[in-house]
Amino acid sequence: MDPVSEIKARLPIEELVGQYCQIQKKGRNFVCLCPFHNDTRPSLTVSPDKGIAYCFPCQKGGDIFSFYQEIEGVDFRQAIKDLAEKTGVELPREKAFTPGPTKDEKIRLRECLEEAALFYKVSLNENEKAIKYLTDRSISPEISKSFAIGYAPDSFDATYTHLLKKGFSRSEIMKAGLGIQKELQEERIYDRFRNRLMFPILDVHANIIGFGGRTLGEDDAKYINSPDGPLYNKSTALYGISHAKEAIRKTKTVIMVEGYFDVLAFHRIGIKNVVAASGTALTEQHALILKRTADRVLLCFDQDAAGEDAAERAFLLCKAQDLDVRSLIIPAGKDPDECVNNAPDALKGVCEEGGIPYLDALFAKLKESKMEKRAILQKIMPLVNSIPSAVEKEEAVKNASEFIGTTITALEDDLKKESQIAKKREEEKSREAASPFQSTQILLGLFLTYPAHLSITKEMLEPEEENLLELYHALKDLAEKNAEDIKPDDLPESIREKASILQLYCEEHFGTWSEEKSKVELKSLCRKVNQDTLRTKQMKLIEEIKSARDEGKKLDEEKLLTQYQKVLKLTAMTG
Repeated sequence: MDPVSEIKARLPIEELVGQYCQIQKKGRNFVCLCPFHNDTRPSLTVSPDKGIAYCFPCQKGGDIFSFYQEIEGVDFRQAIKDLAEKTGVELPREKAFTPGPTKDEKIRLRECLEEAALFYKVSLNENEKAIKYLTDRSISPEISKSFAIGYAPDSFDATYTHLLKKGFSRSEIMKAGLGIQKELQEERIYDRFRNRLMFPILDVHANIIGFGGRTLGEDDAKYINSPDGPLYNKSTALYGISHAKEAIRKTKTVIMVEGYFDVLAFHRIGIKNVVAASGTALTEQHALILKRTADRVLLCFDQDAAGEDAAERAFLLCKAQDLDVRSLIIPAGKDPDECVNNAPDALKGVCEEGGIPYLDALFAKLKESKMEKRAILQKIMPLVNSIPSAVEKEEAVKNASEFIGTTITALEDDLKKESQIAKKREEEKSREAASPFQSTQILLGLFLTYPAHLSITKEMLEPEEENLLELYHALKDLAEKNAEDIKPDDLPESIREKASILQLYCEEHFGTWSEEKSKVELKSLCRKVNQDTLRTKQMKLIEEIKSARDEGKKLDEEKLLTQYQKVLKLTAMTG
């Protein structure tokens, strides 16, 4: 028996948790107050059968090693040593027991990303097409060097092979988000980024956490980003934050833009307090990060419908943090990058003026539109209601009532009704969001809980979330083998803990269904998950079609339209 298994055999999870918490029996499991957050009701579930202790509200815990790491604040190597000592398990000599990397996982993954960045930098200097593209976009060698821009070769495995030679393992390259394994049964790993300009994404401390890649070919996706992992989280990552932090701290102002080249555009004219969301729209976490150092946010998004929607979302999120939100109107061109090429001094000027209040800019735009009064009212009310300051809100109500052509009292009545409707909507959302897992995760967990219905996995579309693909394929393989039960050894070791947590959650919440009901529910949820997956694909394709059309790429547009038609047919079939 290997040391890890022997330690688990000697130290039951309930015994370990019991050393830190007062556990109580509840059916087959135990429960206790969670030690990882300010818990007021027993939220930590301890499952002796599965060997895990997990808190679903704060999503912390796992097997004995994960639990010990979390509660003691140590890494896996230290947990192994400590628990081996507790249980009297003799570890082999350290070198024999832990071949390969001996550093903390995050350090190794960061080193892997740093080595990839160096490789991309060398590749850029050797590729005339990539250099010409940057030159055509007016990116100077100084800015390119400052942001460590590189180039991923047009090869299926050039990056992967280079990293292997530098001593990084297959697992590390995959966890760093640099490789893709298309099929679990297939040994080969492919480079995630191929024939792309590479933008290293750094955290606030200038540590590399991931990459964004802009295609130089005819790929369907113009931009792709690193997947979420131990280092990169698109909901918190802000491109340019390490370059911007000092300027934000001095000015108490941050300029929010849409893309990598927009950030570079401002740096070209000497303005550094600028950031962009990376791989997603602005999130609540982004707004919280900005609030730490900034008092004012200047929104500078593209002058199109998508840019207007992004600005509206940013206003709502930033206002919730009581930030002063203003619009930076681009004086020439459709985006900051184009404006810097056409009128750099004009853009500098509007930055120095500090923008105009977001609602004032919106009123000016709505005045030029042909929207009906009711539609304008519906658009304005959620924005006004989001203002936390009573004084500022009073001013906004006054300005909005004058703009719409109504009385302050009438508008306040409508705002009150809208606020009540919004509150109900949020309560419904909260009930739906009570589960820490998405519908796709719950569906996979239900297959683990009711393995007699594994055949339904054949009706399920491949998930969009990469972190679920391994479990999805493992369950499909078991369905092909007509398995009627699932043992831990049936699943790859890398996903056993994740699978056990999902199964525990589903057993706790949906573990009393009859055979007939479970089949009906699984089929119903499978249809819903498929529809959600297809809806996500549709939205992504619509954005890519629009982008291809704007850039005049007819061939790309035709390919994307064909894909879109296929997705529509699938949507009709699943409906």
